[in-house]
Amino acid sequence: MISVRNVSKVFNAGRPNAVTAVGGVSLDVRMEETTLFKGPSGSGKTTLLGLIGCMARPSAGRIFLNEREITSLPERFLTDIRRATFGFIFQQFNLIKGVSALENVMLPAYPTGEKFSRLRGRAMATLAMLGLEQRAEAKIEWLSGGEAQRVAIARALINNPAVVIADEPTAHLDTKLSLEFIGIMRELKSRGTTIIIASHDPIVCDSGLAGQVVELRDGRIVAGGAAP
Repeated sequence: MISVRNVSKVFNAGRPNAVTAVGGVSLDVRMEETTLFKGPSGSGKTTLLGLIGCMARPSAGRIFLNEREITSLPERFLTDIRRATFGFIFQQFNLIKGVSALENVMLPAYPTGEKFSRLRGRAMATLAMLGLEQRAEAKIEWLSGGEAQRVAIARALINNPAVVIADEPTAHLDTKLSLEFIGIMRELKSRGTTIIIASHDPIVCDSGLAGQVVELRDGRIVAGGAAP
């Protein structure tokens, strides 16, 4: 269980241009289920994902991961939690051009010190699971949009994360690729992966993928997801 308790995030706090991106949010994210954060641009979805995934610290409130309070942990511990617990699929994919699909998938696991041959084998197996074994040595700029998407998913999975976080993953995809993404997420869900998606794409929101739908507006929950 990931528990968010009265969490706020304020940018430029104490200045005239202060912005409250998330304000007083409380919710529970159940493990091995899919949670969808929906709402218009600027509703706080991306910021909340970053807080849950230990990419940023809240200005106030606490976050618990399996009953362990992680909000105040030193950065080195947060780095370990990010690497071991979360896999991230970014809106822009953030793949590194000039290197191969295989190398992009392996990058997040390099700091673990795993033996290279074993890591390479796992990366190849992950690409194969997504139908990309024949494109493993292709550079990112040689890939189609759908192939790049699957490489980004493979990279998110390389450390066997318990939780996959996807931020507007279909924002730059056509309908066919968006539906392909939903299919991959369904497969991950069936394997027991916890998935948290932020999206305002009707294809995602109406897919029935999520067991819990949390609607945000102006940094606050307006429907679903209320925690005690």
